Amino acid sequence: MKAAKFNELTLVDKAWLVSEFGDLLTSIEYYDYRIFLYSLNSNFIELHQNIDSRQIEKICIAGYKDLDKYLPRILIGSLKTKR
Repeated sequence: MKAAKFNELTLVDKAWLVSEFGDLLTSIEYYDYRIFLYSLNSNFIELHQNIDSRQIEKICIAGYKDLDKYLPRILIGSLKTKR
């Protein structure tokens, strides 16, 4: 699915797509939110959940700049190469 089409969907439809077809990669706490990073097709998707209310407030395509906040969680030593 193209990013423009995904962005046109309702929050409920986005949540259904991510939960059914997305692969959870990691989550972080960022300010007042727990942000879950999913892989869906060739896109990265961020699901923003308010920590206090536990409500999902936003689901969006993550751009390259958005991915910067996940870099500290990537451990290069734990990556394995295929030979």
